[in-house]
Amino acid sequence: MDNKKPFKRVGTHNGKFHADEVLATAILKEIYDIEVVRSRDPEVLSSLELVYDVGGGEFDHHDNDKIYRESGTPYAACGLIWRKFGRDVIRARDSSLTESDIDWVFKQIDAVLMEGVDANDNGVKTSETIIPTMCISTIISGFNPPWYSHKDEDDAFHEAVSLASMVLDNTINQQFSIIKARSKVIEAYKNRTKPQLLVLDQYCPWGRILQEIDTEKEVLFVVYPNREGYALQTVRKEGGSFESRKNLPKEWAGKRDEELGKIIGIDDAVFCHPARFIAGAKSFESIMKMADIAIDRRPEIIIPKILKAPKDLKSSKTLKAFKNLFGKVKNKSRYKVRIRI
Repeated sequence: MDNKKPFKRVGTHNGKFHADEVLATAILKEIYDIEVVRSRDPEVLSSLELVYDVGGGEFDHHDNDKIYRESGTPYAACGLIWRKFGRDVIRARDSSLTESDIDWVFKQIDAVLMEGVDANDNGVKTSETIIPTMCISTIISGFNPPWYSHKDEDDAFHEAVSLASMVLDNTINQQFSIIKARSKVIEAYKNRTKPQLLVLDQYCPWGRILQEIDTEKEVLFVVYPNREGYALQTVRKEGGSFESRKNLPKEWAGKRDEELGKIIGIDDAVFCHPARFIAGAKSFESIMKMADIAIDRRPEIIIPKILKAPKDLKSSKTLKAFKNLFGKVKNKSRYKVRIRI
């Protein structure tokens, strides 16, 4: 990226700051050498080249005529700034990207970072969780000096901007890593020796790309090298789901080292996660043996808890429910059935 950036005097409101104008400032810093003026004085703001989150202009969302995304989420300052300048930020980072790649990264960053901040600032609830979870908006808000502090508010604002710049930088790099992995994943996909298995010669983010190219949902597992040797990982049914297309064998769950190796028949097993979505071995030969076992193992169909007691297995109501569920399954001989009581 060219270190010579054009200079701009920009402004946002003073007083308590929020994540939307802090992140907007971080975005502008990517492409401009900026001087930030924090004020609500119209005369001061009118002397600046660009004003956001205050003043009623293009980048202020505090009126009744809000601009909304297709998803229905209203824009706040950071989303409005990103909509205007985000593609320029991405181009400045990597001039080798195609316009299609730039547009993809732009939309991904809006979805994973900007939209949530905008929603929070506009009073839109983004989650209903039992366990309170801190988000970027909460973390940035925490940079505001407490009521008893004598810390300079502008100093605190710029500290928050520094954090927001790191978050933005990491988010952009994560999306770039997906773009740059695309050709490797596609090549590995084309070179499969088994339709159910994708083998990578080095780790790269494969999940999102595989969901796009594997339209028939053939790939069940992915093998790739890691620090301890090699990993065998399941493929999710959908991009945002935690459910796998096929789990690793049940008897592997939570086992490690020699205990796991005896079950599999190898001497260099490392582990299998209790949730059965990832396992490891030290050698490529062993991880491929694990992959073969996992592929060949008949998947399970778990009948939900519909029984009050084991004797209910004989009841016509229970048998009818079972037949209705299992009757929809194709290639029944490929499955084994467990009834959860």
